[in-house]
Amino acid sequence: MMRFCFALTGAAFLFAFSFTSVHAQTCGSNYTVTAGDSLSKISRDAYSNPTRWSLIYYANQSTIGGDPSLIHPGQQLRIPCTNSAETATAPEPAKSDAITTASTSRTTVASANSISLLTADDYRPFTDRALPKGGMITDIIRSALELQAQSADAPAFDITWVNDWSAHLNPLLAKQAFDLGFPWFQPDCDRYDDLDDPARYRCDTFHFSEPVFEILVLFFTRKDSGFQFTSDDQVAGKRLCRPSGYFTFDLDKDGRNWVKEEKVTLLRPQNVDECFQMLARNEVDAVAINEFTGRAAVSKLNMDNDVTVIEKPVSVLNLHVIVAKAHPRAPALLGHVNEALKQIKSSGKYGEIIEHHLSAFWSAQDSS
Repeated sequence: MMRFCFALTGAAFLFAFSFTSVHAQTCGSNYTVTAGDSLSKISRDAYSNPTRWSLIYYANQSTIGGDPSLIHPGQQLRIPCTNSAETATAPEPAKSDAITTASTSRTTVASANSISLLTADDYRPFTDRALPKGGMITDIIRSALELQAQSADAPAFDITWVNDWSAHLNPLLAKQAFDLGFPWFQPDCDRYDDLDDPARYRCDTFHFSEPVFEILVLFFTRKDSGFQFTSDDQVAGKRLCRPSGYFTFDLDKDGRNWVKEEKVTLLRPQNVDECFQMLARNEVDAVAINEFTGRAAVSKLNMDNDVTVIEKPVSVLNLHVIVAKAHPRAPALLGHVNEALKQIKSSGKYGEIIEHHLSAFWSAQDSS
């Protein structure tokens, strides 16, 4: 397996970065942030690609915090490696809207001591059977439960795929056809009155696990647009795009009220690709969407040379495992999952899984 990390040295380094960029890096090493650095600058030096800054961010979340645009001199950041020889996808399996058991740990028995988990395809890099180990979140959940089973009399579990996300919350999980579902965003339930009806339904109906993975929602905009986002006021009057069916509660959180008070024009086409096609036609100023979905769409539509990503996040949201509040075993199920997540995070395997899947994700973008 080959690992690579590009660097500029000597005169080429000085010329390319005008004496202000980061020192040449070796992947797997640590880098000390200096004045004027940004994650994109560090990424450009480490990988010859400034867009890979989120690889560094996710490897250093505990150090950087929730805003990747804010790094400070003196911070020590680890520079993860990427795997050039690793295939980014697994053979495409047959997909169906029917219920299909995808994986089973131990011998699954239909009893009070078994757990059924529900997910679906087409949510890359998080869940998709065409990805190695079913995607990042599937790998984390499965590995966490298997790790816990090594040290405790843990219940058996199985993961089932139903390729109709709209049916997951209601009726499949709400009516307890399955015990747990993943991965789902948790609305800001403390601001219940500010939420739209779908977000309120989640708050009313489900309990949420401890965070499985933190995800950045970012602005994607045209490189020639001059779009700036250092404060919420700069977004007023802009035309934003987010596909129909996607949550919007983050656009109103913390008093910004972009949608609620009509400070922005929000366009809602049917899918992500349409948002980026509207961006290309200058019909919107920015697409507000999670980093991975957005980057995959940009690559798919061959818009890499035309689109840039603002490092300051629109929001930082967590993906969770959920269980219906009406489920008679809800407290026990949630406690079991939370303990499994705690164990895998403390073991070090959690970070390894994330880096593995992020590396595969970027390899897929490079080859598309």
